[in-house]
Amino acid sequence: MRHLALPVLLLALAGVLPALAGEWPSGAREAFVRDCLVNAKARHKEGPARHYCECSADRVAAEFSSTELLHLQGSDDQVPAPMQERLLGASSQCLSQLNRQ
Repeated sequence: MRHLALPVLLLALAGVLPALAGEWPSGAREAFVRDCLVNAKARHKEGPARHYCECSADRVAAEFSSTELLHLQGSDDQVPAPMQERLLGASSQCLSQLNRQ
Protein backbone atom coordinates (compact mmCIF):
# COMPACT_ATOMS: atom_id res chain seq x y z
CA MET A 1 0.00 0.00 0.00
CA ARG A 2 2.85 2.34 0.68
CA HIS A 3 3.89 2.38 -3.01
CA LEU A 4 0.42 3.54 -3.99
CA ALA A 5 0.62 6.80 -2.01
CA LEU A 6 2.91 8.68 -4.42
CA PRO A 7 0.90 7.97 -7.59
CA VAL A 8 -2.31 8.91 -5.80
CA LEU A 9 -0.72 12.17 -4.60
CA LEU A 10 0.55 12.96 -8.10
CA LEU A 11 -2.89 12.34 -9.61
CA ALA A 12 -4.47 14.62 -7.02
CA LEU A 13 -1.94 17.36 -7.79
CA ALA A 14 -2.51 16.97 -11.52
CA GLY A 15 -6.14 17.86 -10.96
CA VAL A 16 -5.17 21.03 -9.09
CA LEU A 17 -2.51 22.34 -11.49
CA PRO A 18 -4.88 23.54 -14.23
CA ALA A 19 -6.69 25.59 -11.59
CA LEU A 20 -3.44 27.44 -10.87
CA ALA A 21 -2.99 28.49 -14.49
CA GLY A 22 -3.66 32.12 -15.28
CA GLU A 23 -6.54 33.44 -17.27
CA TRP A 24 -5.86 36.04 -19.95
CA PRO A 25 -7.68 39.35 -19.49
CA SER A 26 -10.28 40.10 -22.15
CA GLY A 27 -8.61 40.54 -25.54
CA ALA A 28 -5.09 40.01 -24.18
CA ARG A 29 -4.60 36.51 -25.56
CA GLU A 30 -5.63 37.67 -29.03
CA ALA A 31 -3.24 40.63 -28.78
CA PHE A 32 -0.42 38.33 -27.65
CA VAL A 33 -1.02 35.98 -30.60
CA ARG A 34 -1.29 38.90 -33.04
CA ASP A 35 2.00 40.43 -31.84
CA CYS A 36 3.67 37.04 -31.90
CA LEU A 37 2.49 36.45 -35.48
CA VAL A 38 4.01 39.72 -36.66
CA ASN A 39 7.41 38.51 -35.51
CA ALA A 40 7.04 34.82 -36.35
CA LYS A 41 5.76 35.38 -39.91
CA ALA A 42 8.89 37.37 -40.70
CA ARG A 43 10.77 34.05 -40.80
CA HIS A 44 8.15 31.31 -41.02
CA LYS A 45 5.04 30.41 -43.01
CA GLU A 46 1.61 31.47 -41.72
CA GLY A 47 0.49 28.00 -40.56
CA PRO A 48 3.49 27.06 -38.45
CA ALA A 49 3.75 30.61 -37.11
CA ARG A 50 0.11 30.52 -36.00
CA HIS A 51 0.56 27.10 -34.35
CA TYR A 52 3.62 28.40 -32.52
CA CYS A 53 1.90 31.58 -31.33
CA GLU A 54 -1.25 29.77 -30.19
CA CYS A 55 0.86 27.22 -28.34
CA SER A 56 2.94 30.00 -26.76
CA ALA A 57 -0.18 31.81 -25.56
CA ASP A 58 -1.39 28.61 -23.91
CA ARG A 59 2.00 27.90 -22.31
CA VAL A 60 2.32 31.46 -21.01
CA ALA A 61 -1.14 31.23 -19.45
CA ALA A 62 -0.11 27.96 -17.79
CA GLU A 63 3.10 29.52 -16.46
CA PHE A 64 1.76 32.87 -15.25
CA SER A 65 -0.98 33.74 -12.79
CA SER A 66 -3.96 35.85 -13.84
CA THR A 67 -2.44 38.80 -11.95
CA GLU A 68 0.84 38.45 -13.83
CA LEU A 69 -0.96 38.20 -17.17
CA LEU A 70 -2.87 41.36 -16.32
CA HIS A 71 0.42 43.08 -15.47
CA LEU A 72 1.94 41.95 -18.77
CA GLN A 73 -1.02 43.32 -20.69
CA GLY A 74 -1.09 46.70 -19.02
CA SER A 75 2.63 47.25 -18.81
CA ASP A 76 4.02 50.05 -20.96
CA ASP A 77 7.36 49.53 -19.23
CA GLN A 78 9.84 46.88 -20.23
CA VAL A 79 9.07 43.46 -18.79
CA PRO A 80 11.43 42.65 -15.87
CA ALA A 81 14.25 40.22 -16.74
CA PRO A 82 12.98 37.33 -14.57
CA MET A 83 9.57 37.59 -16.21
CA GLN A 84 11.18 37.74 -19.68
CA GLU A 85 13.05 34.53 -18.89
CA ARG A 86 9.81 32.83 -17.88
CA LEU A 87 8.13 34.07 -21.08
CA LEU A 88 10.98 32.69 -23.19
CA GLY A 89 10.96 29.42 -21.29
CA ALA A 90 7.23 28.97 -21.76
CA SER A 91 7.26 29.81 -25.46
CA SER A 92 10.38 27.75 -26.17
CA GLN A 93 8.32 24.65 -25.40
CA CYS A 94 6.45 25.42 -28.64
CA LEU A 95 9.41 25.75 -31.00
CA SER A 96 8.64 22.39 -32.58
CA GLN A 97 5.45 23.98 -33.95
CA LEU A 98 7.57 26.09 -36.30
CA ASN A 99 8.80 22.97 -38.08
CA ARG A 100 5.29 21.87 -39.06
CA GLN A 101 4.37 21.99 -42.71
